[in-house]
Amino acid sequence: MKDIRKNILPQDAVIKDVLTVLNAGAFGIVFITDADGAVQGIFTDGDVRRAILKGAHLDSPARDHMQRKFVYALAGQPRETYMDKLTDTIRHLPILDDHGRLVDFISLAELWRMPVMQPHLGGNELKYVTDCIATNWISSQGTYVRTFEHEFARFANARHALTTSNCTTALHLALLGFGVGPGDEVLVPDATFAATANAVIHAGATPVFVDVSPDTWTLDPERCREAITPRTKAIIPVHLYGHPCDMDPLMELARTHGLAVIEDCAEALGARYKGRSVGSIGDAGCFSFFSNKIMTTGEGGMITTSNAQAMERMKLLRDHGMSPTRRYIHEVVGFNYRMTNLQAAIGLAQLEQVDKFLALRQRLADTYARLLRGIAGLTLQPRAPWAQSICWLFTVLVEDDFPLHRDALMRWLNREGVESRPFFPPLHSQPVFAGMSPVQPVSLELSQRGISLPSSNTMTAEEVERVCRSVRDSVSYHNTLGLLEEVA
Repeated sequence: MKDIRKNILPQDAVIKDVLTVLNAGAFGIVFITDADGAVQGIFTDGDVRRAILKGAHLDSPARDHMQRKFVYALAGQPRETYMDKLTDTIRHLPILDDHGRLVDFISLAELWRMPVMQPHLGGNELKYVTDCIATNWISSQGTYVRTFEHEFARFANARHALTTSNCTTALHLALLGFGVGPGDEVLVPDATFAATANAVIHAGATPVFVDVSPDTWTLDPERCREAITPRTKAIIPVHLYGHPCDMDPLMELARTHGLAVIEDCAEALGARYKGRSVGSIGDAGCFSFFSNKIMTTGEGGMITTSNAQAMERMKLLRDHGMSPTRRYIHEVVGFNYRMTNLQAAIGLAQLEQVDKFLALRQRLADTYARLLRGIAGLTLQPRAPWAQSICWLFTVLVEDDFPLHRDALMRWLNREGVESRPFFPPLHSQPVFAGMSPVQPVSLELSQRGISLPSSNTMTAEEVERVCRSVRDSVSYHNTLGLLEEVA
């Protein structure tokens, strides 16, 4: 339960006192009370801005600029009554007793929480899962696994597709399927989630961290060229935050040096490079169906490839190394990286809706770009002319001329009921990889400035507008602080 005393100031408070309370994270509201504790007025950051425009300064009495007429409710009423009073313009509701003293207050930010990501399960998911249960096919044997693989291969423009337990195991199998092992090196981008490098280590090889391009935030082909050694066996381009890598120079580099190319498509299902589907350009593509991805199976992954020999090797390894023709005869040491029929049933239902999901994400990205473009100090994720990117997480950079530091903006949004998350820390900075790489400057810069905003298949245009309004409110409030300091 919140401590409402932190939001209360006496009548002799000045503007500076109000700002101090607001800046400490008081849900954006301050109550000015008389000697008996009765609320005489309220203050929000908007009231501070209006006070400045009227000539107020830090030592101006707060009572001269507070809202004396405000919407409130009496204690003891049904909660529904309180909810009905909250709107986009009335975002704070004081709850008063019969003497006008503050008992509690409700803020819209407390009630409205926008997560960074949440799945949408509004298709045939329940129908297909129910069928699995009714027929007792709930483990890795079942028709939904095979159907999901077949349909996904068609979607991804690949000859073969293989379900896995998650994308990390997909990457591991793909590396092994193309002969990566102990003593080998694999080039991976420094700006990515740790699973990309972990899979290389699981394969017995060494990840070599390569910086990304500031123009795409993805693997820089020229830096890759510089990083190749006689031990280099493969490259893993990561299509970061839904934007495809510049694949042609990477593929040319790989063919020149005899390297395998394993595309990490975990965040980019549906993206295209020069009209080609990600996951169909390299030797293999690996996809994630974790709950925060474009489509989900809860946990799960998929490998796509057009190399039949590698696919058979990966199938063998996925299923304990057991011969496909001689039951319980194990030809190699393998793994249990299989997807269940239940998960595949969900995946098939999600795949049926994927075009709708991708179209919604495009509208979401367009709305974000329209509402955030032009805000000084915010740089939107770049999009190369050859890229058809998808909006996995709408990510921006908070530059030096933005009024708040990136982390301060995240705290502001959290108080407004908006979840956000920072850009991936560069792999070279991770304790587990300490000493493996020098600093990669572009990846480091992105990690210090990047922030991802809510991006779900369930988001409405109104919710995107509310997130953007929260960002703009942070600018207005902190610009007001700057004006006050100049006046003082």
